[in-house]
Amino acid sequence: MSARLKQVFCIFMTALMAFAMLSELAPLKSDASALDAGLADSSDYEGILLDEADKATKKTTKKKTPKTTTYENPEGAELTYRAYIHGKGWDNEFTEQGKVCGKPGKGLGIEALEIGVKSDIEGSVCCRSYLAGKGWTDQAKNFETCGDTKAKKPMQRIKIYLAGDILVRYRVFYRVCLDTTGWLGWCCDGWVTGNEDYDRAIEAIQVVLVERSGGDVKMTDINGVVSKTGSYYKSAAKIKNYMIRKAQKYTSKTKYLVMVDSQYCFLGIFKGKKNHWELIKFWICAPGIYKTYWNRDHEIGVKSKGFFSYNCQVYWAVRLHKELWIHSITYKGHNGKQVLDGRLGGRYSHGCIRLATENAKWLYDNIPSYSRCICYKKKFL
Repeated sequence: MSARLKQVFCIFMTALMAFAMLSELAPLKSDASALDAGLADSSDYEGILLDEADKATKKTTKKKTPKTTTYENPEGAELTYRAYIHGKGWDNEFTEQGKVCGKPGKGLGIEALEIGVKSDIEGSVCCRSYLAGKGWTDQAKNFETCGDTKAKKPMQRIKIYLAGDILVRYRVFYRVCLDTTGWLGWCCDGWVTGNEDYDRAIEAIQVVLVERSGGDVKMTDINGVVSKTGSYYKSAAKIKNYMIRKAQKYTSKTKYLVMVDSQYCFLGIFKGKKNHWELIKFWICAPGIYKTYWNRDHEIGVKSKGFFSYNCQVYWAVRLHKELWIHSITYKGHNGKQVLDGRLGGRYSHGCIRLATENAKWLYDNIPSYSRCICYKKKFL
């Protein structure tokens, strides 16, 4: 082969090999691009090209504005409150429900509070506070002073709850602003709010009355709290009428019959006999969380003026079945008078049925043993 031919042949073979190599590299390049894309979508790739990613996000992602709710005044009730502030004395005027009362961020603690509700419905708003170095105060009702205007001791914890028929229609929500801490989250119906670990004075408070609805108000819905359109109170007539109709088919060994609505959390007491039962008491209650007792037929047995169980004290108890009782709300400590959990209107108890303490005492005093108690759960609203 001539030198010229050999040179052409070498050039041809070199070109052929180069073409083959490029053909093999092409899919590799494609695979590498796919891998890069996959990494860009993975959480392990978040730190790469952060500036570029931020720029892209700002261009393509719209900032979501959180939805807020507007507080609506509930019908049929007016709640107001005022504070006794350290070094300032009483507020000149009462604060309307939902508005801030106090001096948040000023280092001036609230030493006493007056809170009340005006309504055609019987009942009151109750308040207890924990004062620095003194402990819990006695219960104050409708516009009574909660706290101490002379001790110069700021409130550190507080709980607010409703009593009487008014709690059938409403719930009370509240939150506090603590010294050096700021605003805490919303709580309701007798839950303690404040700070138990450090000495933090309550500087301001917000309280809102909310109409009960077919479902509980969610804490995340609260921005001054929204009032729901439907209410258990407005539907109480339906709940009561259903209970009356249902009661007529039952007999009892005494002239009394007790009915417990485990769905809507009401307890009714009847007097008479089968097909002629007359409803004489209709109370909001707190059935237990266990389904076992939601649909049961019981008979009232032994009675107890009080006992300590599940780390809480209860009073005016009547026994239905083994560990199932109807009794008062719970109190802290043996023979304690400090309310531990005063919530009603939901399934808050372990298994027993809670009533307001005065209602539990009435049942204890007036309903004889061997009276029948029917617990049922039916959703119809």
